[in-house]
Amino acid sequence: MGHFMSLVIILSILCSPFLSTTYSLTELNTESDGFTVDLIHMDSLVSPFYRINKTLQRSKIRADRFSFSSFASGVPSSVVIASEGDYIMKVNLGVPPKEINLNLDMGSLPLFDPKKSSTYKTVPGDPKDCKSFGGRPSILGDNTCRYSLRYLNTSYSDGTISSDTLRLNSTSGSPILHKNFLFGCGYENKGTFSVDTCGVIGLGRGPGSFLTQMNPTIRGKFAYCLLPRDDFNSSRSSKIHFGGKAAVSGSGAVSISMHFFKSQYAARFKGISVGNQKLAMSVNLLNSSKIFGLLNERIVVDSGPTLSFLPKKIYNALVAAMRKEIKLERADPVNEMLQVCYKTPSDGKLKGIPVVTIHFVGGDVKLSHSNTFLNVNFFRDGYKSVHCLAFVPHDGVAILGNLAQTNFLVGYDIGRKVISFKQTDCSKQ
Repeated sequence: MGHFMSLVIILSILCSPFLSTTYSLTELNTESDGFTVDLIHMDSLVSPFYRINKTLQRSKIRADRFSFSSFASGVPSSVVIASEGDYIMKVNLGVPPKEINLNLDMGSLPLFDPKKSSTYKTVPGDPKDCKSFGGRPSILGDNTCRYSLRYLNTSYSDGTISSDTLRLNSTSGSPILHKNFLFGCGYENKGTFSVDTCGVIGLGRGPGSFLTQMNPTIRGKFAYCLLPRDDFNSSRSSKIHFGGKAAVSGSGAVSISMHFFKSQYAARFKGISVGNQKLAMSVNLLNSSKIFGLLNERIVVDSGPTLSFLPKKIYNALVAAMRKEIKLERADPVNEMLQVCYKTPSDGKLKGIPVVTIHFVGGDVKLSHSNTFLNVNFFRDGYKSVHCLAFVPHDGVAILGNLAQTNFLVGYDIGRKVISFKQTDCSKQ
């Protein structure tokens, strides 16, 4: 995907005005020890969009994006899916500051009225500088740098690459101030963009990305700790740490090499175990089969979708092993995605669910039943509650979704190209 996908995209027509209160600010500097920001799940009680659960729809849309690739046109473009992730970050943009809600995207590219900000500026259309941010000089003679995004579901966003003052409310100290923060300000937006949020804040690696612009302070490091779904009815929020506060170390920490897939952060994995059983998965290799070993299969580590997605050959082996181990009463599939389901016991506790181990190249990560099964409540001939396997088959690359990452501190060190996992009580972060 193009460089501009790493920028923050703001669709300037969708957000209602909201002026935040005055507070003391900490300007970004190289001496900072980093900072921490709340991450709010769209379905949690503290979400401004708390409503009927749309988790499955978001997960499917998110996974489908990995089946597509970029295409070239006369205008710098990136082909993506206009979709929402599960988590949002609140930021303040402009002077006076306006609070806006942004979807967190691990590899993608923030809406507000620029006329109301005294510090808003457009990036000049100098061909070299404009191109370095994935834009092109405007043909209208107004000395601006333009961008154009085209989505495979016919959605699009056109606008100018701009700058303004960004403020982040840190939970670990004074709010963070970043002057001249670059972002895409969309003036013409059409399609299936979320009406709830103002855009996307991307944690990719591009020249204009959030991480790159914050690099003097955060040095390419961030980590998040996602609350389990049982905490969604509480007033707590998940956390994302940047810079020095993003360290993942100590007893139990597992660090593996970072790879990249279509601008997303990924890792290599060599197999899965269910309990003590290493799954036997057939891999065609010179007409032979290889037991336990997927030739370094890639898996994207993504906070966007709730569900995890596996190639069919791996998924089928996982389901067979789970069916063999689990003795709970089976339930009918909820839908085409959630096929492996069990009736929730009367006490609400799942028993006899085996640990699933992801064998990465470089270390193992063990998942408990709260990471592998999703509680689904619905009405169908009366109220029903079931728990369904939160791994589903997928034709594209494997994806480790956010449910599998709950109660883990998951860290990304871009400079060292390392992803780290550590089991953690995220309610105490």
